[in-house]
Amino acid sequence: MKIDNVAARLVVVPLGAARGGSGATSVQVLHVTVHDTDGASGTGFTYALTGGIEGAHAIVTSLYTPAVTGLDPLDWERTWHRLWAATHRVGRGVALPALSALDIAMWDLRARRAGLPLFRLLGAHRDTVPIYGSGRATHQMSDDDLVAGALSYVEEGYRAVKLRAGAHGVEADVRRVAKVREAVGPEIVIMVDCNERLTAADAQRLGHRLCEYDVAWMEEPLPSDDVRGHALLAARCPVPIAVGEHLLGRYEAKQYLDEGACAVLMPDAPLAGGISECLRIATLAEASSVAISPHFLPELHVHLAAAARSATYVEHFPLIDDLLAETLTVRGGVAVPPDRPGHGMRWDADALDRYTVKG
Repeated sequence: MKIDNVAARLVVVPLGAARGGSGATSVQVLHVTVHDTDGASGTGFTYALTGGIEGAHAIVTSLYTPAVTGLDPLDWERTWHRLWAATHRVGRGVALPALSALDIAMWDLRARRAGLPLFRLLGAHRDTVPIYGSGRATHQMSDDDLVAGALSYVEEGYRAVKLRAGAHGVEADVRRVAKVREAVGPEIVIMVDCNERLTAADAQRLGHRLCEYDVAWMEEPLPSDDVRGHALLAARCPVPIAVGEHLLGRYEAKQYLDEGACAVLMPDAPLAGGISECLRIATLAEASSVAISPHFLPELHVHLAAAARSATYVEHFPLIDDLLAETLTVRGGVAVPPDRPGHGMRWDADALDRYTVKG
């Protein structure tokens, strides 16, 4: 049984109104399918909110596809490291997302061939994972709309919600968090995502103010490249610091861990090196007593969170729902991994065709 075909397509999905903190109104998705000589297949993907996914598409088709054609999927581990090394001199920003898409497809194929859900193949530490609601809060929302979004999650059984801060100034952000806290009550967990928008001074001010409202973490207050700034903030701020969605690979994550710069790491498997690399990041985090809470994409990340001992939450955010025939099952504030072979993501073939622009 060998890999005999890799199919890659570039898909662009309009998002309508801006979602989350990025302000993106479309998402580029690189969708990859690997086929083996026995007729089995696996799917993987990566994405971009600000453009540039064409580069990842080129790397998959021109470099990675020839490298894995004829490969036994059981040899994927050493091949992953060989492909990592092959693009070392061109940096991580495009090459690692490309490798991530292929890695996810390989893990899907291996789990399907084993007849196991991915989280069980990885070694499940739990059968369900707590989930927080994140997709109904944007900087553009009025205070009332922000409260309504949080309450809608609570009415659906979610026990945690995430808000956005950093676009309106410290006082306005505190006011918005206070209104949500008053509306949802003391039992609901609240996180705050600053989307890299703050100065060090404002981040410190906001962190101290958020203590009053029992905020579980303050996410990416500073630019993600500023490891030292986050470390200083973590030492001075009473609210735990969360980072990770922009970190590419274990070495960037390790810088934060070595500096004591975060209490929560938020790896994104389609960007950070796939399932393989996120498992390594989770092990590093566990050794540093840092929690894991993957970024976005709960249909995929529920498997990683179920398999990682250091994981605490997955994040509900409807980034690629328009490409899926089925979304993740959520009951009583917990996400339930699909009990079928592979990662279990069911793609909407018509939607993929409709939004494909290349491949």
